[in-house]
Amino acid sequence: MTLPLMTWPVLIALGAGLVTFGFPRAVAKWSGVLVSAVVFGLCIQLYRTAPTAAWQIAGCTVFSVDHLSLLVLLGVGFFGLMMTIYSAGFFKKVGTVSDGYYYANLLLSIGAGCGIALSGNLLVLAVFWGLLSIPLYLLVNAGSADSPAAAKKSMLVLGATDSILILGIAAFAVCKGVTSGIELNAFDMFGGKIVFSGASVMAAWISMTCIIIAALAKAGAMPFHTWVPDVSETAPVPVVAMLPASLDKLLGIYLLARVFLTLYEIPDGVRIACMLVGAGTIVFAVMAAMVQHNLRRLLGFHAVSQVGYMVVGVATGSAIGIVGGLFHMVNHAIYKSCLFLTAGAAERKTGETELDKMGGLAKTMPLTFIAAVIAAFSISGVPPMNGFASKWMVYNGILGARELGPVWIVVLMAAMFGSALTLASFVKVLHSVFLGQPKKPRQEGRSPGALMKVPMLVLAGLCVVLGVFAVQIGVRWLILPLPGITEAEFNQSLAGEWSSRGAAALIIVALVIGGLIYLFSTFSRVREDEAYIGGEVGERAEGYDFEGVEFYGTVRDLPFLRGLYRQSEARWYDLYEQCRRLTFYVSGWLRKLHNGSLHNYVTWCVLGLVVILWWLLYTFRILGRAF
Repeated sequence: MTLPLMTWPVLIALGAGLVTFGFPRAVAKWSGVLVSAVVFGLCIQLYRTAPTAAWQIAGCTVFSVDHLSLLVLLGVGFFGLMMTIYSAGFFKKVGTVSDGYYYANLLLSIGAGCGIALSGNLLVLAVFWGLLSIPLYLLVNAGSADSPAAAKKSMLVLGATDSILILGIAAFAVCKGVTSGIELNAFDMFGGKIVFSGASVMAAWISMTCIIIAALAKAGAMPFHTWVPDVSETAPVPVVAMLPASLDKLLGIYLLARVFLTLYEIPDGVRIACMLVGAGTIVFAVMAAMVQHNLRRLLGFHAVSQVGYMVVGVATGSAIGIVGGLFHMVNHAIYKSCLFLTAGAAERKTGETELDKMGGLAKTMPLTFIAAVIAAFSISGVPPMNGFASKWMVYNGILGARELGPVWIVVLMAAMFGSALTLASFVKVLHSVFLGQPKKPRQEGRSPGALMKVPMLVLAGLCVVLGVFAVQIGVRWLILPLPGITEAEFNQSLAGEWSSRGAAALIIVALVIGGLIYLFSTFSRVREDEAYIGGEVGERAEGYDFEGVEFYGTVRDLPFLRGLYRQSEARWYDLYEQCRRLTFYVSGWLRKLHNGSLHNYVTWCVLGLVVILWWLLYTFRILGRAF
């Protein structure tokens, strides 16, 4: 049997990943780069030649693709290649990763991600969905001393929601009319939308709710988000850039888009609920990010916040909103991966991740600084970067959802407020890491090599290209057409199109004028004098250094926010932590009741026997009435 082209990215990545476990480090590194490049090439070929295709076995659809799944497949292949190249430079002469352990799990992640994107059957998707959690756990566990706790947390959160996904898939089959046995065709993702009416309406609600929960947990939206900042803080940098920052966002929002575009006729109440979840994710996560002092944890909370824009865009139901949400999914994976890669370069240079212990890296790492500035402007929504273009479409999508009632006002305010706070937060990051004074004493590490610089600069370049040519390349070439959304429908809703090329031209002109003013102003003679800092000069003046982390220290002390921040630090809003506390509380009571005393055990046995006898008598009584 000849296997179709769509199976090869999955088979090659998974097969190479299993084999790579036995390779020595040098061989594993370059074989990982080679295999990821081959997989990305296959993804490009499939994207060009198979806009719609399916692969069936015994009448059951295994793999099936449309433009949406091909978009995600292309993203999985691209980011897999970028992170593999970066890893080859990041782990050079570092003993953290040995043998083929790291690169094998990286290839397994790529293969599982390709399998999810290509799945045409919910059972097949569930298999790859669960498979992806295994290399995620193993890769996170290879980080710092605190990484095992973060790996366990991610496994439990995603594992629990994977179980909910399986429940939703079972209810989906009930909606399709399966009452007994296994009819694989009933799990087809392209077999028509489920409507919320008729005898199976309860099953439809259960199915849709469970699948949405699994999608939100994978993407890292609230309230299932707390594993993302923990993993971001402790896992190896390329792992964070590969999985929580890009791959999991792509796959989680992909499944959410499938729910809204392919699987169900979504009621207005569900759209409103998802928009509110997205708005809450934007605001609360960015507020948490503003007061973080650890660079990686700050980026982790921003990764959560940006998911809110994707959820809101998809939930609006309008053409421009859905396109904007999916475009933001792609843009976020680009600029957030770039931010984590620049953070990894700064971390390796300084040996620090705390903002108040970094600084002054712009002179020693100029290319990293440029990439970080571009990515920071992108995530903050500064035109003409790609982040602004997709957020602008999401804003228009929110305006197009006015038929849902006044909720659109709240959501729009939250989205714009979150973007402003994001910019304020990254002013702190750029000042503390790159523009502040170097902290002494500190041991300077190695600057990033070519293998680390190439992925950062490629991603930074894409931030600019997909911003300047957002509609021409980003939307019309990458995103459209979507299931149920044509280019004509998108064009009708594009009345408020942002002229990104005009904005780019104005910014370039402004930079040229500013450069000329600076150049001519230096022709005049400048008087030099000692700096006056608090009345101190010389060596004592060095003690007056204003830390970037203090920029927003007053935010934490505001009366109406002080209590919320304290509760957040105590993890009262951490769903995982609350479930853990409840579990230990209940188990503590059970330990007290089962203390090894024979009298207690006899009492429990007698009480259990009484309950069983009562249940049997009640059952026989009901049966006696029936017959």
